[in-house]
Amino acid sequence: MNVAYLIVGQGIAGSLLAYELHKSGKRVFILNEEKENTSSNKAAGIYNPITGRKMVKTWMADELFELLEPYYTSLEKELSARFLYPKPIYRPFYNYEEQNDWSAKVNETGYASFIQDFHTKSQGVEGVIDPVGGLMLKNSGFVHIPEMIKSIRNYFMDLGLYHSEVFSFDKLKMTGTSLTYGELTAEKVIFCEGPDVVKNPFWSELPFRLVKGEILKIDADLSEDTILNRGVFVLPKDGHFHVGSTYDHKTLDFEPSDEGIRQLQDRLTKLFDSSYTLVGSTAGVRPATYDRRPFLGFHPDNEQIGIFNGFGTKGVSLVPYFARHFVNYLNGASALSEDVDVKRCNK
Repeated sequence: MNVAYLIVGQGIAGSLLAYELHKSGKRVFILNEEKENTSSNKAAGIYNPITGRKMVKTWMADELFELLEPYYTSLEKELSARFLYPKPIYRPFYNYEEQNDWSAKVNETGYASFIQDFHTKSQGVEGVIDPVGGLMLKNSGFVHIPEMIKSIRNYFMDLGLYHSEVFSFDKLKMTGTSLTYGELTAEKVIFCEGPDVVKNPFWSELPFRLVKGEILKIDADLSEDTILNRGVFVLPKDGHFHVGSTYDHKTLDFEPSDEGIRQLQDRLTKLFDSSYTLVGSTAGVRPATYDRRPFLGFHPDNEQIGIFNGFGTKGVSLVPYFARHFVNYLNGASALSEDVDVKRCNK
């Protein structure tokens, strides 16, 4: 079989890149190791335009969020699937000082489009700690990533353009104008392996900074219409509430830890002081980078070897935009942004 691009990996990055290439008229083939422990399968899938303790707009929020929900809504229709769940995020203020800061910011042009309501007093939700009110954010919610990945996988399987296999670098043979992998011939290969990239001989020296994150699953008497976020997020999903997340750069495995569970429970008490039942916990490893920007582009020594990786904790927000951006670059319609070009690491 002859294709333009061999895509290795089918997490959120590989899925949307393959789909955007296919839509642009390029023939692709996906090779993917199907396993439970992947960063995409473990991710909460939240998209949030204003993040962090200091509550600032996420990088490129204005460009990303204007078209984010329309993008996933269109994809749902094309795949006859459901995986987008828009929900407001309620972020209680820590103190009056923070409330005062936001009273000035709330009508600023740069923030107004992301703020649904500004509350100066508690909303009276049992268990939620918000004595001085908080912000209700819009253009937010979550994507059920495993459902989206399954739908895209089925789409390419029906076309005969998907195969489940552990990628073998010994099978990859390159010539001057093409490469082969078994009986498959492609012009280029693009690796979208998530955290497995550190085992990739072409890309293992890139400055990734992998991070483990743990999430609790609880049952509680809370509304399923809103995501809570202060110190931890509390996400209604799959009939439970998911509480996360931790950040561990040292122990990079997919096993929940006693310390991670303790941290999340301690942080949850500062947001929610009512009773709950701990149902379970999970852990994943995110493919973050040294500068929190993804890596797109081709190997400095071989233009047949590509990468589309490093989206970290914000893949749901970043991947749709940059999948289209990369496809435009591959099709010669635009230059690659220096912010994400992997060649920035050559310096």
